[in-house]
Amino acid sequence: MLVQTIIGATFLAVGINAAAVPNAAGKTFKFQIVDPKKGKWFLADATGAGTQDQTKALDCSLAGASGDVLTCGGKAFDKYPSFGDMFQMEASVAVASGSTGWSVDSNDTVHWNAKPKINFDVGIGKENNLWAETCPDAHGHWTGERGYAKAIWV
Repeated sequence: MLVQTIIGATFLAVGINAAAVPNAAGKTFKFQIVDPKKGKWFLADATGAGTQDQTKALDCSLAGASGDVLTCGGKAFDKYPSFGDMFQMEASVAVASGSTGWSVDSNDTVHWNAKPKINFDVGIGKENNLWAETCPDAHGHWTGERGYAKAIWV
């Protein structure tokens, strides 16, 4: 009985630890978009271009007073526009004026609360451009599963 209790407590502790949201602020990661149609891409430069080679990806982190400003290559992203439903992942503004509301969950999935239901996709316009978008499937750009972003810790 004692052994069962110890084993049960160990599994409970491991389960609780796995569910905890990591404190991502200040930790370095590569920003990866997983697009079900185009594969895995990393943000490679401030213009929003992507690469499939992780060694060429920008280093990113969460900064700012609240730890919710995404910076990549030393620059932050502008605010998601109030008009339209697409935003190319261009890191072009000073850290202090970058967008807020970025987070990384316990599964290393990157979220941006700038608008509801943000997806991340590759190849709108140019084959390797990375995008955050809320574009509904009704536009005909996508059908089926949408892309998402992951933090690949370094």
